[in-house]
Amino acid sequence: MISERRTWPLLLVFGLAFFFLSVLLNVNYPADSLVSWRLLLPSIDVWLLLILLAFAAGCGKRSLFWTRLTIWALFLFLRLLRIGDTAVPMYLNRPFNLYIDSGYLFGLYDLLKTSARSGDFLLQSVITVTVAMGAMASSWYAWQMAARALAVDRLRLAFLGGSGLILGAALISGSKPVETPALVRLGQEIRFVQEQVEQQQAFVVRLEQVARDREAHPFSLKGLGGADVLLFLVESYGRIVFSRPQYRQAMAATMDRFAKVLDQQGFGAVSNYLLSPTYGGSSWLAYGTLESGLRVGNDLEYTSLLRSSLQPMASIFHKEGYRTVSVMPGTRFAYPEGAYFGYQQAYYAWHFNYRGRTFGWAPMPDQFVLDWVRRQEFDRREQPRFVRYALISSHAAFNIQPPFIPDWAAIGDGSLYNDLEPIYYPIYWPDLKDAGDAYLRSLDYEFTMLGDYLTKYVTVDTLVIIMGDHQPNVQLTGAGASWSVPVHVISRNPRLLEPFRKRGYTPGLIPAQPPPHAGMDTFLPGLLEDFR
Repeated sequence: MISERRTWPLLLVFGLAFFFLSVLLNVNYPADSLVSWRLLLPSIDVWLLLILLAFAAGCGKRSLFWTRLTIWALFLFLRLLRIGDTAVPMYLNRPFNLYIDSGYLFGLYDLLKTSARSGDFLLQSVITVTVAMGAMASSWYAWQMAARALAVDRLRLAFLGGSGLILGAALISGSKPVETPALVRLGQEIRFVQEQVEQQQAFVVRLEQVARDREAHPFSLKGLGGADVLLFLVESYGRIVFSRPQYRQAMAATMDRFAKVLDQQGFGAVSNYLLSPTYGGSSWLAYGTLESGLRVGNDLEYTSLLRSSLQPMASIFHKEGYRTVSVMPGTRFAYPEGAYFGYQQAYYAWHFNYRGRTFGWAPMPDQFVLDWVRRQEFDRREQPRFVRYALISSHAAFNIQPPFIPDWAAIGDGSLYNDLEPIYYPIYWPDLKDAGDAYLRSLDYEFTMLGDYLTKYVTVDTLVIIMGDHQPNVQLTGAGASWSVPVHVISRNPRLLEPFRKRGYTPGLIPAQPPPHAGMDTFLPGLLEDFR
């Protein structure tokens, strides 16, 4: 029998293990502040796992070892789940979904690696691995000490008895925990998988119906009169730049300069807002929605779209005699999904033969991209062009940006960027709450470059569409912001702008439509209807 003198040290060890594991699970990373009074609260998840460990302790050493190993692995999994529950709402303005978001791990790694300055990523990786290994080792030791204490009959029975009393009192009083236990969240994730299968089946039915309707009612696009159509999708260009006071003044100045440049060359413009299906990232959902005319809300629906027979935007333009071109300089890996979108020519990062330096996540500046595509596609013009550009110089984390080159003839293969100092901002993942100035500058670069390009090189009848793909992350927008993005339609031909005016677009470059806004999926059907 264990003496009372030996029991008290084990009780202290058990209490310290419980406290340490609770703190480790309660840390709200990557929140703005890691220190909070909530750290001191006993974790319900740790308490429940300790109850399971206590029962195993009464079944012998072999059972206790394997139970402890399983509980430790489950504890680490719950810790990762908590990170997702904090990070995803912070950046993407939606709840974390394990089933879908686990597929983004490689993309997250690539984003962190490419957006960090030289040497920073290595340092961050070393720190991350060290902290992770330390948390794993220390939590294993804590569970081992807790198991050792619970192997003592007196302590185990006292813990189980006390737990029963607390649980009974909570049930009788109807008390609820301060926050949802991670174990409950795990159950929610399992139920979500079942719900998502049903939702995806409903999406496929809707997808097939839209495909049949589009086949039954073909469109001609004769109303465009053979005008080129240039679609510029601007990364992270969201409504927040016009709706948030601290951004509005700077963005208004950017758009005022852009408007003056356009006015001097006879361009008119109308603007509106559209509701994006995504927020803070996952741009492909916006692309899929815009180009299919059907809202694509998650990766499962996106996969269904890629497998469908629904005719996308580029295929429709191609049938009407257009040469269709996709420009995606940010795509650095094989992209078989691109086949669905139906472009005759797709340019990815490896096609550009760029010889300059990278700028954060962007492997090359957008100005270089526009100049390169102009030389490839527009120096000769045998048929009208539909070109979709995925602009990337305004991609988070906005910390490394290219300078604007006034002399386009000097750009060439991009070698000159090796001799130009990038524009740096002291911004580091995961903290982007002070990235407002950098974000605004990245958009100023985009519109400065676009204004110069349009006025110098767009000479034939052309319909220009500039649209954001999604809002930036919540640290920049603040909580509760809408998912809307601006869209600008520009042309020297007033006839091409008239259908958009009739649809309620605001004259000029600053949209004035109050929410709620129509979805991005309405743009293609409207375009087909207006220019049939």
